[in-house]
Parts: sequence; structure tokens; C-alpha cells
Amino acid sequence: MDVLTILRAPLENYPPSLNQVALLAKAGLRVGVLELSGDSPVAALHPSVRRWQVHRAWNSKTEPLPSFVRRWANWLKFARAVHSRIQVYCPRVVLAYDILAGVFVKPKAVRHRTVYHFHELPDPEAGEGLGPRLGRARAARFSREADLVVFSDAWRAQCYQQDVRLVKLPTVVMNCPMRMDTVPPSPLGELLAEQGKSGWKTVCYLGSVGWDQGVLEAAASMLWWPAQSLFVLIGPCSADIKQRLHQVAAEVGTADRLLFLGCRPHREALALAAGADIGIALIQPTTRNWLYSAGAINKRFEYMALGLAQITNTGPGVADIVEKGGCGRCVDARSPEAIGRDVCALLNSHTVRQDMARNSRSLHLDQFHYERQFEPVLGWIKTAVADSTRRE
Repeated sequence: MDVLTILRAPLENYPPSLNQVALLAKAGLRVGVLELSGDSPVAALHPSVRRWQVHRAWNSKTEPLPSFVRRWANWLKFARAVHSRIQVYCPRVVLAYDILAGVFVKPKAVRHRTVYHFHELPDPEAGEGLGPRLGRARAARFSREADLVVFSDAWRAQCYQQDVRLVKLPTVVMNCPMRMDTVPPSPLGELLAEQGKSGWKTVCYLGSVGWDQGVLEAAASMLWWPAQSLFVLIGPCSADIKQRLHQVAAEVGTADRLLFLGCRPHREALALAAGADIGIALIQPTTRNWLYSAGAINKRFEYMALGLAQITNTGPGVADIVEKGGCGRCVDARSPEAIGRDVCALLNSHTVRQDMARNSRSLHLDQFHYERQFEPVLGWIKTAVADSTRRE
């Protein structure tokens, strides 16, 4: 086996992981994926990819055991699966994602090179128990000994280099979608017509709906939007967030202009979003990871691929991508009025939106697609595999 990919989550939960496996297989490498099982539909992978799902040792819904017992049992089961696959298949490169996968890999193992791909910065305030402390210490050691460390955002990479005293700055691979040569046709217009809102302007939020994603501020900002405009949310949304969104919209008299389309397969979600007039990504700077998220937010680059003008948050590196590229506006994501006035201005200016749409598509096709972003890592892995093959 050339590459063993290890992640403590279902592969479908993180599109960049899916993209990497697809590109590694397309490059002719023999790839295996070891992951935790999940409830999401299993994506179709390249026929050459081998895939193993580790089911939890105990389920919190069915086993009346203390949480720490279940947690350690599940960790041990996953660790055994990692060690077993490495011993049996002798991968030339091990690609591990985040702390929960990397802590099970021995970086200095003689038979393989190691790549550590962080989705997020380890949070020193995430927990002070023995498990979290050991995990962070192991991750720091692993990343110092790994052959290559990867982050999705340049500012996160700099922070982590300082946090754990890495000699070399981690490689940055931003969370862009795969290259989309054409924008898919959208069924959104037909859906609006069915609801008697044909021709209404639409502002789209694409992705999991969370408290830190600025959706409440966006709902409050509808006070300043044009009358015939809708806030369309495409993605999973918990009942409590949905209830709170209705409350906020009701307070400004726009509860009837919220449209929840729920969780959809990724391609269907993109097609729906392609019919919107504006995309929003209003990340709240509540943690280091949210503050340093310019390159890490999938929806920011998905809007570019779909040719949407966007309104997004300020923050380190964000303006360099969005405003310098002429594909949207950065705004104080904590201010509903600032958000609302920018939304209103863009919805009322077809020419400006069209210019931003063209710029977005151009930037996507030129540099903000995953094939381009992953080139340095793919090249490094191919060289490592070739070197290992020659030594055999």
C-alpha cells in the first residue's frame, strides 16, 4: 500500500479528506482509508481505494457505562485497528488527520513516512483532564517528528509553528472544492415559484448551521434587506438553532422570509446554492480557530466556484481572498446593521453582483480549487512513495 489515510470520523464528514483520497487514487497511488463509521451515506470512491470502518466499541445510547469507560474503550479499539493496518499493509506514507488520528501513529516507524493534516488548531482550553492533556502532548510530539505538517489556513499554520516550536512552517492547503468547469443548473428558482415567491432575491447560507456561523446576526440583519428577499439556509440545523432563528426573524418582522432546505447531498446542496444572488459566511471570532479561518471555511470557496457574490466576515487573511479578488465584501460579522446594509446594496446592484460573480469564477478556476491547492502535498507524497520503492 502506498498511502494509508487515518481519520477519527467518517470520511464524508470533511470534503477535503474526500478530495485528497480522490486525487491520490487518480495519481495512481494505492490508497487505504481507515475511519470511524458514521450515519452519513457512504460516498463512492475510486475502485482502487480500500476502505475500513471502525465501529464504536460501546454506544452511549445503548450501553449504560461511564463516559470515560466508553471513550477509552473506543480509543483502544481504534488504536488496535491503526496498528493492525500498518503492520499488515506496510504503507509507504501514513496520512493522519487531527489529534484523534495522529496520536495512534508512531512517527518514527522505520517503514513509513508521516503526514499530519490538521483541520483545526488544538484548543488548549478544550479540556484539562488526563486524556485531553495527553492528546495535545502526543500531537505536539507527533507533529515535530512528522515528515510533513499541513494546515488549511496560513494564520493557523503560523500559530501552531509557534505553539509547538516547529522548525519548518506547515504547508497550507486551503479548503477549496474540486475544480468545477461549469456551474450546475439550479432548481432553486422552481422551488421558489412553488412557494409563490418567483423572482424574489435570495441570500444563501451553505453548510452546517452553527451558533458561531453568524446566522443569527444574518437573520437580525433582514430588517435592512429589500422587501422581496429571502434568507435560504441549506444544511443540517438543530431544532434549538432553528427555533432561535425564527425568534430573531420574528423580532424584526421577517419570520416568513426564512427558508430552511435542510441537509442535502453535497452536489444537490451546491446546485441549490448556485441559484442564489448572494452567499454569506459570517464567522464569529469566538475562538482562535474561528478567528484564523480565512482558508479553512469551505463555503467561502464554494461560493466562488458557483459564481456568487459573497458577504463575509473580517479577520486575518479574509480580505486578501475576498475583497482583493473582487468577489465580495468583508463586514463586521457582529453587526446586523452593517450586514444588512451591505446585503441591501448588493441585492440592489445587479451590475456589481455580476462583476463579483465573474471574478469569483475566475479565481476558482485559476487558484482556489483543490487540485491546485493540493499540488505541493501530492507531489511530496509521490516523491516519498517513489523513494521508498527504490530502496526496496
